[in-house]
Amino acid sequence: MDGREGAESMENKRRIVIYGGTFDPPHKGHFALVKAALETLRPSVLYVVPAFRSPFKGLPCAPFRERAAMFRDGLKSAGIRREARVKIHPLEADRGRLTYTWQTVAFFRKEFPGAELFFLMGSDCLETFHRWKNYRRILGSARLIVGAREGFPLRNPEKLPYTRLKGRFPLAASTDLKMGLFAGFEQPGLFKSTEKYINARGLYAAGLRREVARKMTPVRFDHTRAVTLLALELAVKYGAGLEKAALAGLLHDAARDLGPSGLAAYVRENRLKVPAFKETLRKAPVILHAYAGAGIAAKKFGVKDRAVLKAIRSHTLGSSSPGLLDKIIYVSDLAADGRDFPEAGKIRELAFRDLDAAYAAANYVKLVYVLRSGGWIHPESIKAWNNLLENRE
Repeated sequence: MDGREGAESMENKRRIVIYGGTFDPPHKGHFALVKAALETLRPSVLYVVPAFRSPFKGLPCAPFRERAAMFRDGLKSAGIRREARVKIHPLEADRGRLTYTWQTVAFFRKEFPGAELFFLMGSDCLETFHRWKNYRRILGSARLIVGAREGFPLRNPEKLPYTRLKGRFPLAASTDLKMGLFAGFEQPGLFKSTEKYINARGLYAAGLRREVARKMTPVRFDHTRAVTLLALELAVKYGAGLEKAALAGLLHDAARDLGPSGLAAYVRENRLKVPAFKETLRKAPVILHAYAGAGIAAKKFGVKDRAVLKAIRSHTLGSSSPGLLDKIIYVSDLAADGRDFPEAGKIRELAFRDLDAAYAAANYVKLVYVLRSGGWIHPESIKAWNNLLENRE
């Protein structure tokens, strides 16, 4: 046997596991799958390949280097002793563009032409695997290894070949975890070390939340987190960006505790455009906090996204031309958990069935409240309501 034949023989014995995903953030379910694959398959190497961008989820909220660092840290917390066999590969990050799974598998097939390749996934992916781009090319190069996740039974409508890992694996969804993180709630699906890293690095708006909390009373901050969480849930439901919903939710009341004189001063000093400013200042100065909040979001926190700033600015009076994020923040502010009037819960439930109907109902509730309490109806509220009536016809 010559040297080349010997090398090929060694190569044929190698087992390579590929584990792709956004890992945004990496959670206990990810590490449970890695641990099971290491123990069951005994591969030479298990390559974790964080996506630059998922075809199904868009851009990750945390950059590659942070997700890679969290994964390395999580390996230690997961008790995976043979950490050297797990390598985080920068393939997709280095490409800097959307990379489909078939391309990732093709890369490793070229790198290891004689090796036995496996592609690791959870059962939540198996049912729709046949919809993945060029999925047959994946199957032609690698064997699917599937772990059954709680809440996702193994469904295989296309009868695709795969090998099942023994046991059941924790139910943890990165989207749900991100929502909780953005709103500032502890996440049992993450290792404590991961949460500590996230807070230290200010990821998932952790730094922003700390700044916002300093500007608010504890009661106001609790409301802000509740609004943010509902806004994130609605963003997932209706396809709005998570980061945009988080920014608008966390900053919508950034100026709420300034008080009438503080609000007036901020509006004047920053030359903010407030419709009917003098009348607003005289009759309902609290309304100014929405405009001042947008100003603070832009100047203090560097928010440049126009949709985010508009949602903050219009969360009190509504808008005569509301966008998706405007509706989400307006409804979330009125109907978030913690609101104690009966209409709040009904509108919150309605929002998950019909956001437009919930937005109209929220506007109606506000108008009725102002009228019954003998308050002043701002001209912008009238415009917003008239727009709703016109669109119904």
